[in-house]
Amino acid sequence: MDRRPLGLVAAAYAAVVLWVTLGPAPWRTATHQIEGGILNPAAWTSPVTWTTGYLAEMMFNIALFVPVGVLAALLIRRRHWPLALVAGFAFTTAIELAQLLATDRISDPRDLVMNTTGAVVGVFLVLVARMVRRAGAIAASEVRAPADLLPEAAPESTRLVELVGASTAVQADSGTHAGSGRAADRAA
Repeated sequence: MDRRPLGLVAAAYAAVVLWVTLGPAPWRTATHQIEGGILNPAAWTSPVTWTTGYLAEMMFNIALFVPVGVLAALLIRRRHWPLALVAGFAFTTAIELAQLLATDRISDPRDLVMNTTGAVVGVFLVLVARMVRRAGAIAASEVRAPADLLPEAAPESTRLVELVGASTAVQADSGTHAGSGRAADRAA
């Protein structure tokens, strides 16, 4: 599979995500950031981190990173799908670290968790889609029509008729007798 077009889509989407997360904020940010952001252990345990913010913001963070997970899982070979999880986590970590330097952005552990959750959801969507696709292909290859299960019927002129209790078969069209089994051995 040629992944170059998908790589271009991934690069374009990454640029959009970087603009949304690191570009100039069109809103005034409240200063709920604890000094040091995600690098400060106190930010991870502070009640302010987990009790402030809106549900819509959290859902947006998850939704923004679902395509990141999908694209990473599609770009990385199937056997190495855990790398797609690492790529999603690394991307959001890099964004949160860059936000430490921005004056109008907040580096927040909650954002890191929500963004990573979105990437994980995206990776698992691809994994489930691949499993369904594979199961469908396997099921389709095992389905046979009822006519395929029956032995092919021979033409009427060559069909053998076996008489009940007899050990000879009679060919219907020519009337010749063919020996079979023990009776043929005794006759010989």
